[in-house]
Amino acid sequence: MKNMPKKLPTEHASFRINKKILESLKEVSREEHLSLNTYVNRILDSHLNWDLFAPEVGWVVMLKSVSKEIIKNLDNEKISQIAKNAAESGSKEIALSMRGKYNVIEWISILKNRAKSSGFTLKEYQERDTIRLVMYHDMGEKWSLFFETYYNTVFFEMGANIQSEYTENSILLEIKSKILE
Repeated sequence: MKNMPKKLPTEHASFRINKKILESLKEVSREEHLSLNTYVNRILDSHLNWDLFAPEVGWVVMLKSVSKEIIKNLDNEKISQIAKNAAESGSKEIALSMRGKYNVIEWISILKNRAKSSGFTLKEYQERDTIRLVMYHDMGEKWSLFFETYYNTVFFEMGANIQSEYTENSILLEIKSKILE
């Protein structure tokens, strides 16, 4: 069962915000059934944990339809090779640049932020030394293969015992590591 998030300490801050921006923030927070405070905290968290560093380490924004079309023309062996090479050549630099640490916990955090930024659904289930992540991406089976290969390579290189499987539009990662105990 997933652990309840810990309530983090807060501090009062005051900012002057452009009136049009503030009205837009209020409107979106109402539509999302969130307090303005919660919504602004989510925006700031996303900026500090993803938007600020993602371009620095090579992440780009691309239309989903374009990404699906490009990968559709590759065979499975080539997809696996690209994913493995990308993970082996860049995963440590990505973690160090984005989180300052290279370990299983930080990479799970990166995976969560990437999923959120990409509009994917990610569910997490935790039991003692095992985290089960289920990501729904709606990008097709070839992307599932890419994600499975990429994340298997990343976590295996850190010494985690990883099991995975995928469907046309989702991937399951089961990560066992002493770091999680």
